[in-house]
Amino acid sequence: MRKKAVGLIVCMAILAMTPALVLAAAQKVDLVPCPINYPNPEALPPGGGFVIFNNPVGEDHNLLVTVSVKKVQPKTEYDIYLFVDDEWYNGAKLGTVKTNVMGNANFHIKGMLPEGEHVLALDITKKGSGADVYETPGIHELQGTLMVFE
Repeated sequence: MRKKAVGLIVCMAILAMTPALVLAAAQKVDLVPCPINYPNPEALPPGGGFVIFNNPVGEDHNLLVTVSVKKVQPKTEYDIYLFVDDEWYNGAKLGTVKTNVMGNANFHIKGMLPEGEHVLALDITKKGSGADVYETPGIHELQGTLMVFE
């Protein structure tokens, strides 16, 4: 009986850790003003936000991207671009988001990437302008968030 109880406790502990292991595949990265378009610290755009790159286990996707902009320009449309590996100047437009009166907005999208290691970065521009406003750090140094996809 004691062995069964110990075995049950071990199994429960493993199951309790499983969601943490899955969530560990998520990477939260800050959105910062583009240093190339805003080299003067006094002229930085307001606010910022964050991006969560997640590698969930699913049949129809292995990439989930959540973008949250906070306290940026209110009632403004922004285009969102994803960059994968060395495609830093050929980003895929994920979509457009419009901020509310507080300058906040959220955006979610899921997709597929081939198995293996990928470096991800994200860039936000004012709709139709092509001018970077916010981005994940390191994009201009050809760096980003490294994730492994299975």
